[in-house]
Amino acid sequence: MSTTNRAKDRDEFGRLKRHLRGPNSTFSTPGHWVSMHMNRPLRQENRRLCRLVSSGRDPEGITWPLGSKKPHVYNW
Repeated sequence: MSTTNRAKDRDEFGRLKRHLRGPNSTFSTPGHWVSMHMNRPLRQENRRLCRLVSSGRDPEGITWPLGSKKPHVYNW
């Protein structure tokens, strides 16, 4: 069920008004920044460690990164 009113929350063309779309917070982290600075470095580190294990390194002796993909906070 929709939380927006069909008549009051629409513009003259029937689209949702601008203030009802967009991020939940003005302080949220942009998606491109998350991809570039949070997700990709973690994936690269995991890929590197998997290559080490497949080449014969002991997996018990490796410090694996934690599951959190977002260790940083974006600063505006």
